[in-house]
Amino acid sequence: MSQQPYSHAGKPCRNYNVLATEVLIDPVDGREKFVLSNYAMGETGSLILIDTMTGQGENFPLPAGAGAWGLVNWHNQKLVVGTCVDQAYLHVLDLRTRQWSPVLESEGESYFWGMTLASDGKVYGGTYPGCSLMQYDPQTHSLLNLGKVSENGSNQYSRPVWGEAPGYILLNYGYDTNGMKAYRISDGQFIEFGKPGEQIKWVTCKLVCTVLENELVYYEAATLQPVDSSAVHEQDIPLLDLTLTSGQTVPIRHLGDNRAAGVRGQEYFIADLPPDYTARPGALEVVLRPIPVEAPATAIFTLQSDGKALLWGSSGFGQTVFSFNPSTGTFWNSPSVCNAGGEVYGMQFMDSRLFMSAYVGGDHVLYDPSRPWEQLSNVNPRTLQSVAPELIRPEGRSVCGPDGAFWTGWSAQYGVYGGGLSRVDPFTHEVKLWYDPVPGQQVSGLTADEEYLYFTTNGGASGLPPQQVQSRFVVWKPGVGTMQECQFEKDQEAGNAIAALGGKVVCCAGEEIHIFDRSQMEFVTSVRVGQSCQWLVALDERTAGAFCGEDYWELDVETGRGHRVTRVPGYVRAAALHDGKLYFAVGSDLYVLNRTSLEG
Repeated sequence: MSQQPYSHAGKPCRNYNVLATEVLIDPVDGREKFVLSNYAMGETGSLILIDTMTGQGENFPLPAGAGAWGLVNWHNQKLVVGTCVDQAYLHVLDLRTRQWSPVLESEGESYFWGMTLASDGKVYGGTYPGCSLMQYDPQTHSLLNLGKVSENGSNQYSRPVWGEAPGYILLNYGYDTNGMKAYRISDGQFIEFGKPGEQIKWVTCKLVCTVLENELVYYEAATLQPVDSSAVHEQDIPLLDLTLTSGQTVPIRHLGDNRAAGVRGQEYFIADLPPDYTARPGALEVVLRPIPVEAPATAIFTLQSDGKALLWGSSGFGQTVFSFNPSTGTFWNSPSVCNAGGEVYGMQFMDSRLFMSAYVGGDHVLYDPSRPWEQLSNVNPRTLQSVAPELIRPEGRSVCGPDGAFWTGWSAQYGVYGGGLSRVDPFTHEVKLWYDPVPGQQVSGLTADEEYLYFTTNGGASGLPPQQVQSRFVVWKPGVGTMQECQFEKDQEAGNAIAALGGKVVCCAGEEIHIFDRSQMEFVTSVRVGQSCQWLVALDERTAGAFCGEDYWELDVETGRGHRVTRVPGYVRAAALHDGKLYFAVGSDLYVLNRTSLEG
């Protein structure tokens, strides 16, 4: 019997990613519950109800969707959930029956960016990419699009939203131009207030606090008229978060008996608040507790061998990493690797230490697996110097450069087209930054050999629609800079797929894999694969493996020829060689390619 072209290795990546919380009194048993809205990238999200006294948990998988930023407790009768990332679903859980209502969809929207309960008893939510305001009526179980919040078509985000001001829904929008608006419930009109660029910070039934150029501004909630800051007292300012002894600020929900609950990465806490406590300044020591339900499998975002027994990777969302032992099938998943939310993009082992680059804080993180985990005190893993705010998303991933340093390719901050490179010295941990080596384009792919770094760029951005530009291929020499720059055709957008091998570099732009010859400093040929290639791996000195849609190709860089080898079980965005075997991920599933059977 012939062997299958690939085999399933397991689902080693597992974590929580809590995007929203609520507190309710459960009508089933009359007990107080802390509600977590958990997002499971590549899988199905869930709601987790934790008894605030006993710590016991219940898990309720959503009918559809990976999870939710939008969560509202509707009068201790229903939980209203708005999901992301591929389709904005709206789900409603009846708390008494524990049954889900029929699923509603926000047509044309991918995200619900938070939800709020308004004074009219309805639930409102912001969206992406339509920058709209949605209204849900719990009485009729109907969903209505109230229109685009911003007249600027490049603004894709309406987030967050607040319903505390009687008669209004207040919300921010961005990121091409940032601003805020009020939706007047009585007549369905959007109202301008404040100045351009002003953003809402918090809202109560009495006050609206905004920020403009780092200065706080206040408005009366009933009229939206300005209030002199001297009339605002400490008791008027809501306690929305706690500062932990680690220095991290964490959002909280207030419980009965002067307690507060919050989530810190893969754990939660319930803390007694001193009667006179405020989060300004001060810090509170809390006891972190494990979330009392099983962590779900989540999508694998990056794969990297440690050159020894373990294959490592990161989760597609939730700021965690994992290790997997192919010999035993065992795996380990970390707590959050840094204080900022997001995910680890780049991973490289250097001197048995794992260097990482992470979104959304533009962070560089160093972890030594041989030492105890002490992230809360920033010991291990240790967060090094960030490249934010200029750069936040390590879109190009990370490599070990020809100079032995840890190099990363970045995309710019929200609302800005651009990118850059960063270099971390593995011994001194000094961080250097090169901003916009190709003006106005993000670094989309990065690789290296013993002489140069090579990177591609495109017009992608965070918080903005992609701009139509001609992607570039750049040869970069550490200590010198750009040595060569090539421009692709207008319809050939470059992505993440790039690899260096045997004096050649392969990269995908458009529907072709292009082969660059280092000795000639030019592209010498290309292989048409008929679709965009999302990942490339150097298999040896002359062979590259390419994942193109659901097809796996192999290319001989010496002859310039390639052929489709086999189908794979889905879209692959992470692959790595480990112990001579090619591992690849489809969602949360890890596979190993049987190249022997393919060659036979």
